[in-house]
Amino acid sequence: MPDENAYETVDLRIEERVAWLTLNRPDKLNALTPTTMTELRDIFTRVDDDEDVCVVVLRGAGERAFCAGMDLSWSEKLTPRERIEQGRLGEKTFAMMERLSVPVIAAVHGYAVGGGLELALAADFIIASDNAKMGLVEITLSARPPYRPKMTEDGDPDQPEFGGSAPGWGGVKRLPERIGKARAKELLFTGARIDAERALRLGLVNDVYPAEEFDKRIGELAERIAAMNRYNLRLVKELVTYGYDWIEPHPS
Repeated sequence: MPDENAYETVDLRIEERVAWLTLNRPDKLNALTPTTMTELRDIFTRVDDDEDVCVVVLRGAGERAFCAGMDLSWSEKLTPRERIEQGRLGEKTFAMMERLSVPVIAAVHGYAVGGGLELALAADFIIASDNAKMGLVEITLSARPPYRPKMTEDGDPDQPEFGGSAPGWGGVKRLPERIGKARAKELLFTGARIDAERALRLGLVNDVYPAEEFDKRIGELAERIAAMNRYNLRLVKELVTYGYDWIEPHPS
């Protein structure tokens, strides 16, 4: 496994069969950059091959955010051709995490919006702090006032001159799978940010922990999953994900 200090934007720590994967740009609300995508892809490959890892916990550094989505400094510089490729890069990266052999928990605190929520949705499930704010807010970037955020008052860099723009890193697929089409449409049409309690009612998150207990209780959950047999975790994940039936016992 790589050294935990080997990456620029992500921290990785392996401890007691748990891979703690932390987005580490707290001054930028852990916004995603091409470097982050490259580092995540490298980590996913290495973790998947490490037989000492039984569960991955994905989280964000700092007190304000899990992940605020795509870094605007990246988005603003993209040519039309590069914009197509960044969409493919995000979807491929998140799909790698979704297909990991071991369970992945997204531990969400603070803001998880846009691409940040899309990243969390690629985990097997989400546990939220009671201070979490979540939403796929992309549609608001080119909305009329007062719903358009100040950061795009001079224009939305992601809105093409012709045609539409939608969340491009898997959210339009994974959100309906998680909470149903009608509820997903409401959130996508409005671009609303919702709090942890509503996210729990919708089924977007599995549970909500008090902020002051969040790290401790996430650790307890990860410890319990990590105590299980890695091969059984892999088998159960594949059976549930792909809808297989398990009729015969293991042949050995």
